Amino acid sequence: MRKGREFSAISPARVIGGKAKKCLGGMMANFYLIIVTDCGGSDRGRYEIAASRSFYPRRPPALTFFETNSMNTLHAGFTTAAHVLSTVEHFGPLARGERFGILCNAAPRHGTEDGKRLRGEGRKGEGEEIYALLLDNGAWVVGPNAGLNFYFIQHRVRASYLVTDTSGMTTPFRSMEVMVPTLAKVLGAKDHRNIELTAKSLLVPEPEKGVFVADWDEHGNLYVVAIGSQTWVPAMGEHSVFRIGDKIARLRHVEGIFAGQTGEPTLTTGSLKLNGQFVHYLVVVGSSARALFGNPPVGAKVVIEE
Repeated sequence: MRKGREFSAISPARVIGGKAKKCLGGMMANFYLIIVTDCGGSDRGRYEIAASRSFYPRRPPALTFFETNSMNTLHAGFTTAAHVLSTVEHFGPLARGERFGILCNAAPRHGTEDGKRLRGEGRKGEGEEIYALLLDNGAWVVGPNAGLNFYFIQHRVRASYLVTDTSGMTTPFRSMEVMVPTLAKVLGAKDHRNIELTAKSLLVPEPEKGVFVADWDEHGNLYVVAIGSQTWVPAMGEHSVFRIGDKIARLRHVEGIFAGQTGEPTLTTGSLKLNGQFVHYLVVVGSSARALFGNPPVGAKVVIEE
């Protein structure tokens, strides 16, 4: 676990059983809530209402949405660690009074007829356990410990808490009805007494190793990530053959997303980082790498041919 600087945010121990302090040394807290979730349709509006009500009487938090739509834990975990955390940290350490909470939610369900076969006898019908995680930079992450949700941030966890809702409510929308109030609680905005936090070590499921499509953008660039190895990247200027599904292309490793010739498939990096390391993109200048590889979904395996 990486050692981080001391952070002055109100801890769960100080929030449980009493009201959080209204300010930090006379300075009003500014709350930021970042929602990484597979919501769709009217869900976004419901999250906005939930955030406003959960933080009341405090000022509603500033909300940012990353709607993954894939129900894929690799997608949610990558978005949280790369898009969210690297952007937050690009602007330096959190200032006194800044409170960042991130909801990382992807928990694909399976029907009762095959759920245990696909996910083991320990599968819980109500979903995986929810955790509240304090990171080394002072931000909080709340979500279910499912798949790769927490894989990319696990070494940055400074404290972890099991979240329990004692209201007796049964709901398929735990991210809105349980996780958003939990973020209000750990950020010191409001003590939701039905939310209990119990210190518990986080154990992240062991993932499949390899290189995978972690995201893609509207320009047709594919974001790829290696799990368990970084030896797959060819030397700068060299070529490698990449296969995704039944689509194959020969890519040249170049420096910058516009460094290739028009129509040339390339492997490169941009400004996005994952735990301090630049994220690799598959790019075709003036065209679409995603289309070149048959529009693969998030989670598709990338095979580097010999």
